Amino acid sequence: MWNTPSEDLTPMLAQYHALKREYSDCLLFFRLGDFYELFYEDAQIGSKELGLVLTSRPAGKGKERIPMCGVPYHSSQSYIAKLVSKGYKVAICEQLEDASQAKGIVKRDVIRVITPGTYFERDLTGLACIYPKGNKYYLSYLCPSTGEFLAGTFRGEDYLEFLLRFQPKEILVPKGFEEDLGKLLKCFFTYYGQEEVQEGLRLLKEDFDIFRAIALGFEEEDCLIPCGVAYLYLKRTQKSYTPFLKKPKPYSGEGYLRIDYRTRRGLELLESYEGREDLSLFGTINRTLTGMGRRLLKFRIAHPFLREEDILRVQEGVDELTKNRELLREIRTCLEKMPDLERLASRISGNLATPRDFSLLRKALLSLKELREALKDARSSIMVELLNQMVDLEELYLELESVLVEDPPIHLKEGGLIKDGVDPQLDELRSIKAKGETLLREYEEKLRKETGIQSLKVGYNRVMGYYIEVTKPNLRYVPSYFKRRQTLSNAERFTTEELQRLEEKILSADSRIKELEYELFLALKEKVLQSIDKVYKNAQIVAEIDYLQGLAQIAIEGGWVKPKLSKEKVLYIEEGRHPVIESFCKDFVPNSTYMDEKQLVHIITGPNMAGKSSYIRQVGILVLLAHMGSFLPCKSAEIGLTSSIHGRIGSGDVLALGISTFMNEMMEVSAILNSADERSLIILDEIGRGTSTYDGIALSKAIVEYIAKNIKARILVATHYLELTHLEEELPMVKNYHMAVSKGDEGINFLYTLKRGRAEGSFGIYVAKKAGLPEEVIQRSQEILASFDKQVPILEKVYQESEKLEWEKAFRELQEFLEGIDIAQTTPLQALLLLAEIKEKVREKSKTIC
Repeated sequence: MWNTPSEDLTPMLAQYHALKREYSDCLLFFRLGDFYELFYEDAQIGSKELGLVLTSRPAGKGKERIPMCGVPYHSSQSYIAKLVSKGYKVAICEQLEDASQAKGIVKRDVIRVITPGTYFERDLTGLACIYPKGNKYYLSYLCPSTGEFLAGTFRGEDYLEFLLRFQPKEILVPKGFEEDLGKLLKCFFTYYGQEEVQEGLRLLKEDFDIFRAIALGFEEEDCLIPCGVAYLYLKRTQKSYTPFLKKPKPYSGEGYLRIDYRTRRGLELLESYEGREDLSLFGTINRTLTGMGRRLLKFRIAHPFLREEDILRVQEGVDELTKNRELLREIRTCLEKMPDLERLASRISGNLATPRDFSLLRKALLSLKELREALKDARSSIMVELLNQMVDLEELYLELESVLVEDPPIHLKEGGLIKDGVDPQLDELRSIKAKGETLLREYEEKLRKETGIQSLKVGYNRVMGYYIEVTKPNLRYVPSYFKRRQTLSNAERFTTEELQRLEEKILSADSRIKELEYELFLALKEKVLQSIDKVYKNAQIVAEIDYLQGLAQIAIEGGWVKPKLSKEKVLYIEEGRHPVIESFCKDFVPNSTYMDEKQLVHIITGPNMAGKSSYIRQVGILVLLAHMGSFLPCKSAEIGLTSSIHGRIGSGDVLALGISTFMNEMMEVSAILNSADERSLIILDEIGRGTSTYDGIALSKAIVEYIAKNIKARILVATHYLELTHLEEELPMVKNYHMAVSKGDEGINFLYTLKRGRAEGSFGIYVAKKAGLPEEVIQRSQEILASFDKQVPILEKVYQESEKLEWEKAFRELQEFLEGIDIAQTTPLQALLLLAEIKEKVREKSKTIC
């Protein structure tokens, strides 16, 4: 920043410098009239990031000009959103008094700092805090737009999984925290010190009336530290705009089926690899009608139920709604009219609500009343329970209905907010104003008769107040008691003493009306704030109902069926379908899945594009849907309860951190082997392809063997390595399947049907031909492949190259054994026995090496 001494600056810029020093890490939006202005380096950033024209103004008398740019006050939100999305913090500096009434420089101060994690007007927000201590990480997450406040204790990389689940836009970390998470999490860091730890803990306990962490369900007192730091940051940045927050509650993965970030990404649960929500599982099954339901559906996809009783409870509700279509229709009708209660509550509690937000709240409360009536016909235990938990807000609705006009203005101080009959004084003032306006019309008619000027009119604007306007051709008829006020190109404007008396009467009534309406509105707002926690509670219940009806709606649309749950390690799915692929593929081919203790491992081979990856993803998604309480796209299903779903699918995002594809793959497999248990479902798609063929085959075989023998989990393996199919001969729980193809004169056709047995080959050249490679390339590929067929088989080549040393060692051992035989002293019988022994040694050694 230009270092200009404060005594040489204009008073306004001196005021700017004082505020900028206090908020040096922010872009300062400095209010000047109808604009927010940016100065110095802030202006240069604003010009570059927002595409604004960079201008300048003098810093003081005779001083150099300084850069500046600005945005209109009324349209500033879009500019602020753009800056915040790029990681900037924006300090909003407002005028605290009317410029026309100020003595000297207008008082200004920063009323709020908007940061990536605290911009709660936007849905995509969230603030996390990390507090590392020893080998533990204490984390908190709060969402200002919904009031959610969670915290937990994590070890190792589990804290990273917590952050990846909630995707905060901003993370508070201690000074010196060096872990490079920004690229992976796509968020921004803000640093805190020990002072914030102490102050935050004190403020949190004071405002939420917390004595000990155990009272909130936390096992360790240190869990409150990241909560306190995050809460302090929210209070310091939002000031009087701090929204309502629930008390911090423990986050635990114990009640949820475990599904890590990489698996969620690989199964494309919340967005596709291209970042498209519509091609994800969420985008495909989302039939929710409210913002609350939409957010809950996303949460449930990332946090499926673990306990059977929780799943059955949801299943029962979905089942009732699929059978009682009239109840479903009534619920959907109510929800279609339901505004986002959680967001409304945050805006109201955060002092950002307009009068129209209160009108929306009234609409929401009316929909709540209708929803409660509809739910009286429900019979499932979950629906009855949700109805009983709903808080009656009829009194608040009646208050809003009786006080607030039907269609209030956006701005609070415009007037026109309060209904007639609410306040006697307001009604009287309105009567005075209405009479004054009648008197104005009568006075206008009186002047026309007196002067004979039929075009004479009485008008009003904010600058002049009331005036009499006469066109220039009629000026000779103007009486002497008219006082000239303004000259226009084709008219003159006048006033009179009588008009001034009428003006004072009308304007004073109008001013008092607006003041009184503002006071009455603030009283109404206080009543709403007293019930804001009840509004939040009802919002959560609406989210649950919306979640249930959304699952019922997609089940009806797709003809989905209720799966049976089992405590056995089984997966019986008859003619299962991938919900996402089916949504845009008219000729989708269903496939069945049969897994139990006798066939825990399925090795699936077949060419590229034949459907191997789609099939194994389909199984993972159907298991996840079952644990959400959803019905499934299939003819019938029995799903063995699963503790976790692990997927090694696709290349990871950590390439940006300089980790190779193969290293990333092995890290993911390592995580699976170390965290899966016998109740897990493991999906492996083309493991080992990131290294040489021989290493890949060896690693893939060893990994599958380890899971089958040691973990004993259900596992689906899609692979091109036909060598893995030999495991069926060695391990009884391994079964081979392949994606069927038909061969003809023109090549192969994909049937997308799963069949028992191994594939005949990979058909890579046929696939390349289908992809449109030049015929010359195809022919040359076939020639090269034919030459390979005449050479040593691939598996023998593996032995010759990668296990050459082992064979040489075995040969030396055999050579030493043979050299120790005295042929002259060996009888024919002994020779036969020695030959049998040699044969056995060779067989054992071959088995060991292979």
